[in-house]
Amino acid sequence: MKNKLKNVPLKPGVYLFKDALGQVIYVGKAKLLRRRMHSYFQADEKLLPKVRAMIDKAEDFDFIVTAGEMEALLLENNLIKAYQPKYNIMLRDDKTYPHLKISVKEKFPRVSIVRGENDGKSSYFGPYADVGALREALPLLCGVFKLRTCKNMQRPSRACLNHDIGKCMAPCSGKVNEKDYRVAVNELINFLSGSKNEIIRAKETAMKSAAEDLEFEKAARLRNEVECLQKIGIKQQITLQNDSCIDVIAFAQGKTTRLALLFKIRGGDIVAKDTIWLTGLILEENAEIAGSFIKRYYDDKDDLPKEILIKELPTEGLLLKEWLNRKTGRKVELTIPQRGEKKKLLDLVQDNADLLIEEFLKDSNRNEQLLITLSKVLELEIIPKRMECYDISHLGGQDTVASMVVFQDAKSDRKAYRRFKIAEDKNDDFAALAETLRRRFEEMKKGNQAFLPEPDLIVIDGGLGQLRTVVKELEKLEVDIPVISLAKKEEIIYRPGGQLPVKLPRKDESLRLLQRLRDEAHRFAITYNRKRREQKTRVSILDRIPSIGAKRKQALLKYFGSAAKVRTAKIEELLQVKGITRPVAEEIIDFFRSPGSKTS
Repeated sequence: MKNKLKNVPLKPGVYLFKDALGQVIYVGKAKLLRRRMHSYFQADEKLLPKVRAMIDKAEDFDFIVTAGEMEALLLENNLIKAYQPKYNIMLRDDKTYPHLKISVKEKFPRVSIVRGENDGKSSYFGPYADVGALREALPLLCGVFKLRTCKNMQRPSRACLNHDIGKCMAPCSGKVNEKDYRVAVNELINFLSGSKNEIIRAKETAMKSAAEDLEFEKAARLRNEVECLQKIGIKQQITLQNDSCIDVIAFAQGKTTRLALLFKIRGGDIVAKDTIWLTGLILEENAEIAGSFIKRYYDDKDDLPKEILIKELPTEGLLLKEWLNRKTGRKVELTIPQRGEKKKLLDLVQDNADLLIEEFLKDSNRNEQLLITLSKVLELEIIPKRMECYDISHLGGQDTVASMVVFQDAKSDRKAYRRFKIAEDKNDDFAALAETLRRRFEEMKKGNQAFLPEPDLIVIDGGLGQLRTVVKELEKLEVDIPVISLAKKEEIIYRPGGQLPVKLPRKDESLRLLQRLRDEAHRFAITYNRKRREQKTRVSILDRIPSIGAKRKQALLKYFGSAAKVRTAKIEELLQVKGITRPVAEEIIDFFRSPGSKTS
């Protein structure tokens, strides 16, 4: 690799380190590419431990020249999202906190509470730590801004109850034009972005004006709206200016992990808290970590503050400020407060971050001791930090599926769960287990990143028969991983190779851990099996009616809720569905009266 450095120019750009399989393991950017790349090829003792580990894995590198530093920063962010490199900072939420979503790309945007990833087409506000408070706030917001929360925009014969009680302008019934509706959408966005007091003052002015014009009903409505808006938001002891739009960031570090804690201040109130665990770090300096965090965190956010409070300015602070200014179209400050209320607030966030790390260390130590005990009970050579459990589910041999559930450090890792649709339906759990294990490990051996690293322990829901099947299949695959099975009812742990089974007391923590893992695999498999059966039922019956295409099928299911209710519907009810004419309705009735439909 070092010989390639002479081809690297002294220009701004992005560089990518790759491993022996050609997978991108690190993406970085530089003002001068060659100078930055040279820094990785020093003597080992001059490199930070994590940088040295990355270089040891790297077998090649590529680079992309850009027009300037800002373009390099944008490209770096895009490549990190695309490749998810092992050694770059990745942000992992403590949990998937709820956000308030506004589907701004729709003609009449909808407001909803969601969890999960940004869809790239909507505006998101949050995260909100208290979902209960958010659910209470949503009806209040709807009472003021009157935006739709329903999914259905097909024009009904009359507006829904939300319109009747004054909580929706009913765009579905054509009772409001797009321009007036968009005004309300923009008001809500401004309110959530920190202009709470401006919105309240505007409504108070309108209320007084309405009262002076003797429009008492309008004045009373505006008064109620003002009271609702004043209720929304979480009060705190530290008092900031009413127009404050601030994010406060603090970092805390344990022995092997680091977290970022972020408080959002809008309109002088703490409205949200975000706890993010940082993984993939090869940077040790706080300023570098702060810079990488800000780039990753704000890259896909819509709700950006006017000021970010932080204990140490990030490297390339001026470039980051320029980037934030471009994203928002206004000035964003990066500040280290030295005194006053902002300093108190930053200290408060830092104290909370330190407490979270302390709690994490306690949990980690407890879980580590539990896994050490489990390894001794099962006579394992290593501590089973990563465990995978498999289960099979079917109904009389039909719609056979398998689940793979993963526990990392004694906690569920839902993103690593996998499910399998078994190729051939038959009432044979052993064959289904063999197929599942074969597919799982053959894909991993191909280098398919969708299948995660191999586990330290495999757990099977079942008895000796299931265990022997899995052991035999792993031997064929030349996979050397410890396997056990946990039988229900008596909760006996079976081990291969003639080892005696293990029977632990019912309250034993090691047994309870295995039970949690087994029960989660069982739940995940059953859920998938039910889903397949429901889909099959819906599709098989309605798709067999010649006049029912995709649109009519969707309209029928939306109106009646299920294929079973379509079966029992009367012709007058069927005619109420959009796209269903009398001949089509009669064909549906005739189809469900025929003997063949009863076996579908």
